[in-house]
Amino acid sequence: MYCKTRLHMTKQDFEFVAHTIGETEQSQTAILKLTDDIEATTELLHHDSLFPQIISSASMMTVSPWFYFYEMVYHALKLKHLEDDDLVDYVSSVCVDFSQSDVLWHFASASGEKMIYIVDMLQVMKDLKEVQQYYMHQYIGNVSLFLIGFFPDLIYQRNKRKGAPSFEYYENVGQSEFEAAAQSSLLYEADASPVLFKLAEYFTDVRSAINVYVDSYLSLHNRKSVLERIDRQSATLDEESFRELVKL
Repeated sequence: MYCKTRLHMTKQDFEFVAHTIGETEQSQTAILKLTDDIEATTELLHHDSLFPQIISSASMMTVSPWFYFYEMVYHALKLKHLEDDDLVDYVSSVCVDFSQSDVLWHFASASGEKMIYIVDMLQVMKDLKEVQQYYMHQYIGNVSLFLIGFFPDLIYQRNKRKGAPSFEYYENVGQSEFEAAAQSSLLYEADASPVLFKLAEYFTDVRSAINVYVDSYLSLHNRKSVLERIDRQSATLDEESFRELVKL
């Protein structure tokens, strides 16, 4: 079991779960007694009412980013029938880690200064020890997924206007780096191995699912025109994802 995000959830997160899905005080108390049982709490996190409740009120300000992103990613990946809990846990932990990264937020700032050069990270790979190569492969995959998952308009428009790396570039790099990490993962991080293989195989589906939920529920780069956003969505989302976006 790959379990990082779920282990970071707070007492307030579980109280939110209990009050949202517990119909009586007795059931709420019973839910709170399950917090040390990771399998039981994982089942609770599947409840359909949790994410709508988070985004429909000021509740977003009271839950941890670990809980918020787990719920968002779970429902996003459910669109693609990829709601495997270990995969959800991994992707949501990437969301939390990079959402708190000053370097990545600078990448997407109004100044437009590019601070992350994936090609540079790829070039230093040969100088690293094998264990360092494993974590670098994983990191580059994570960066690629986060950038085109959360900042699709930025990536798409920079490519069109400045010839910067395209969506396809980030997808190809992300897939290949997760595959490279997966090949050696059993030596260094066995719990992550099945997740890394899935990310290599379903990278585009995971990215598309995140795009749909970011476009629907997060206000990132909201100054982009509607036409520019539709242009990007039609060019980068498959028909199924585009239909789901319209529904949301």
